[in-house]
Amino acid sequence: MKKGLATGLVAMVAAATLFASAAEIKVQSLVTEGRVLAAFTAADAWTIETRETLQFGTPVTFDYYVELRRPATLWDRVVAETNVRADVKFDTLTGKYQVSRQRDGRMVKSEKRDQENDVRDWLTIFEPIELVPDSPLKANTDYYIQVRLLKFPRRSVSLLAILPGGSSDLSGRSATFPYLR
Repeated sequence: MKKGLATGLVAMVAAATLFASAAEIKVQSLVTEGRVLAAFTAADAWTIETRETLQFGTPVTFDYYVELRRPATLWDRVVAETNVRADVKFDTLTGKYQVSRQRDGRMVKSEKRDQENDVRDWLTIFEPIELVPDSPLKANTDYYIQVRLLKFPRRSVSLLAILPGGSSDLSGRSATFPYLR
């Protein structure tokens, strides 16, 4: 009986690990003309709960924290960061969605959408965004891009969620790439 219980627990942990690793943000990096760009998709962030929340007229926010990092032995160094926020509110009277995007607190775009699929893409797909470092990147040095997502409204609020490097609803990272100049 004990052996069967242990085997069952191992199987459950393996399944949970597999499920958790499948739900992530897909991140692509592009280095062109000395600039580093990040494109990402968070298809797993669009859930039935997100859809239902919108249908009741409650605003939904996907808040992405995008970081360009340099690997280090103890603690990877953040060399550039930006915050991209996508907001959606469904108008239950007109049946239209008001969508907006902000970057580092500044409005980038705001418009109305009719289709739920367009709204899903608005929240979860981001074309290349430039990451501007505070100081020049080092030639022939490896970097990667890390993206974390916080979704609002939240079921429960955790102090870890608002701290740098804290917990997130989803996260992902690009492959490590060399910066060649």
